[in-house]
Amino acid sequence: MRRIIRLALVFALAACNGPRAGNTAADNAALFTIQHAKHQLRAAVAGSDCHVLVIETKAEFDDDLVESIQYGIGDYDAFGGADQFAQEHGFRAVVYRDSAGALWTYGATTRDEAQSMPRCR
Repeated sequence: MRRIIRLALVFALAACNGPRAGNTAADNAALFTIQHAKHQLRAAVAGSDCHVLVIETKAEFDDDLVESIQYGIGDYDAFGGADQFAQEHGFRAVVYRDSAGALWTYGATTRDEAQSMPRCR
């Protein structure tokens, strides 16, 4: 009887520590978008595994701006930057795309993959 109770307790603890409902990659991208609304950044999810955070803007990025967003520098430090956000929410890479179509990639992705990766819903 004790084994059954112990086993039930182990399963209950495992269930409590598992992934939470509603905590999908798309939900996390939406959270990033909300957090950075004042900067007019929009995040989406892409990649064959849906673990790439794509950050877009209607304006044009430059190297300094992308680094500021990625590492949470200056006006973008309120949430620790996209790098920290990606790590905390299970993204393997971050890709930046601006209105001119320029790309910046960070993490486990290549420029070629970023140019052709499918969007996730």
